[in-house]
This record gives sequence, structure tokens and C-alpha cells, in this order.
Amino acid sequence: MKFLIGTYTDQSDSAGIYVIESRHGDGFAVQAQATIWLRNASYLIEHPELPLVYAVSEIAEAPGGAVAVLRQNDQGDYGLWQVVASGGLDPCHLSLSPNGRTLLISHYSSGSFALQGIALDGGFEPSQTIVRHDARHAVAQGLGRGRHPRQAAAHVHSATFIDDHQFVVCDLGTDEVLLYTLDAHRSVQASLCKCWTLPAGSGPRHIAASRERLYAVAELSNTVFVLSNSPNGQPTIVSSASCLPDKTAGFSEAAEIQYDAQAPALWVSNRGQDGLVRIPLSGDTLLPLRAWNGFGAHPRHFHLSDQMLVVAAKDDNLVRVIRRDAQGLPDLQSVQRLSIPSPVFILPLRHGDRETS
Repeated sequence: MKFLIGTYTDQSDSAGIYVIESRHGDGFAVQAQATIWLRNASYLIEHPELPLVYAVSEIAEAPGGAVAVLRQNDQGDYGLWQVVASGGLDPCHLSLSPNGRTLLISHYSSGSFALQGIALDGGFEPSQTIVRHDARHAVAQGLGRGRHPRQAAAHVHSATFIDDHQFVVCDLGTDEVLLYTLDAHRSVQASLCKCWTLPAGSGPRHIAASRERLYAVAELSNTVFVLSNSPNGQPTIVSSASCLPDKTAGFSEAAEIQYDAQAPALWVSNRGQDGLVRIPLSGDTLLPLRAWNGFGAHPRHFHLSDQMLVVAAKDDNLVRVIRRDAQGLPDLQSVQRLSIPSPVFILPLRHGDRETS
């Protein structure tokens, strides 16, 4: 099995995107020479059918960030193929429609998202549309939201497809989760359909989805929200709960959320508390969480499969691979530590999983 590891290259020794690989079940190793230079490649996704990977280049200064597409060669290695401007500052999240025709690019500092057309071969089309949330932020502030020090502007932290025609946007700056629909005939035009307004100061960051439910993690309030997304229903907050263990003191901000269908449960990473938590679900009820530490300083993105957890801990320059036991819990006796500078994203490769000698 093979993974690409996205990193921050600014103010670190990172060489870009790293490759780690498991050979014959003997644990993972970093392929020291298998790196792809891309500045601040903080989020990566794989094409649903083609041997292609899309990656952001998270840049805050003008003229802004970029998005790259990596293409696999005959040896199974990835290299840069195309790079285009992302359309804003600090692109931090990507989502590709299941049909592979529209790429969503979220811009944290610009408070916007871009709809980027994708050709049949997976390359970038010239068509791109930018949707800004500046006006939404002004309205939110007028209504008493967006008062946290980090909410001085709109901050689109993610835009995530739930099918070919709908996607959900988390705006940390406006405390909103928004459902957009794509135009039936134009892959880069969208209309707002629904809006969930979270409590002031929540700061929604990322979404996990399951049928008619959305699970939003709020970075600033360290809260998980269960949102109803029935086709003809109102945008309702069904339930919520803290994603921090009891008696957690000091600074902490939630980072990633993933839905574990085999439990069912939600997993969340917390920076500051520096651990992962598992929150079981009973219908729409969030049950008491269980927490684990020992995943490193500033655990950010993680990959969750039936067999393992792979966690990127940015501040101690380590990726940890942890087996899951028969109950789906982390086996902390199995932790393997891989040294990678400033890792922030874990991408398992379906198309890159070839036998190696």
C-alpha cells in the first residue's frame, strides 16, 4: 500500500510531497527519493477513476495559491503535470465531484471557493468561477456572529461534494454550513440551496457525510454538530457535543472529522489537546467520547481504514501508522513512526497500490 504525504514547506525542511509505502506487510518506509516539489501541499485528493492526484499549493501572498495535478507514469510514480492559479489566497481544501468534472477549491484567507472545470482526461479546463462570502460575513456580523478574533473576515475552510450535483461549504468566519447545487448544464455554476447557522463563535471547518446526515466539526468551539439534510426538510441542527475530553484545559482547536461506518462513530483530531477522539453514534445521538493521546504534537489530518489509522502530526515532524484492533480501536503497541518534515495530509493511493519488489 502507498500513501502521499502533504507537507508545509515554508519554514520547514520539507522537500514537498513525500511517498510512504508498505512492502510485503513489513511496515511502512519513506521513499527518500520519491518526493514531488510543491510549495505547501496541504491538501490532496485522488481522481475517482484516473491515475491522477490534485494538490493545493497553500500560499497567502499575492497573487495567491495554486492547484496542481500529478500524473502517474508507467512505473507507478507521480509527477507534476499541470498547475493553475487557484483563484484566491490560502487554498486549503479540495473536493472533486464523483463524475470527475468539477473541482472545488476552498480559500481560507480570501473567504471564497472556486469551481474549476475538469476535462475528460483529468486536466484543467480554462473555465473557473469564484464565489465570495464577503457579503455573507457582513450580514453575519450584523446579526452578532463572527465575533471571535479569527472571524474578522469570511474564511471558507472546506467545500465538499456529497454527490455530483450538491456540495457543502463550511465558512469558519460566518459560522455557517451551506448547501449549494450545481447548475444542471454548467459544471462551474452553483446556487445556494440551504444554510445551517451554528452558534456564534463555532467556526465550522470540515464535514463528514452519511446519507441524510452531515457531521460538521467546529474548529473554534471544539464542537461536533449533527445536521439534518433531508431532501425536502429544513436545515436543522439535530444534536451537538464537545469533541474534547472532560477536564481538557488550555488552547485546543479541532482539525479533521471522519465518519466510521463500521461502528458507527465519528473520529476527530484535536490540536492543543493533541489527541484523537472517537464519538459513537446511536441514531442522531452523540454518545460519550473516548480519547487517545500519543499521536504527536498538532495532529491534523488522518486516514482511517478498517485496518489502520495514519496520523500527520505537524509540529513533531512525524507520521504515525497505528493498527486497529478487533474492536476498531487504536492498538498503541503497534505504532510506527515515520520522520517527515511538517506533515499535514495523508492520501492513500488506490491507483498507486502496485506490487513492489
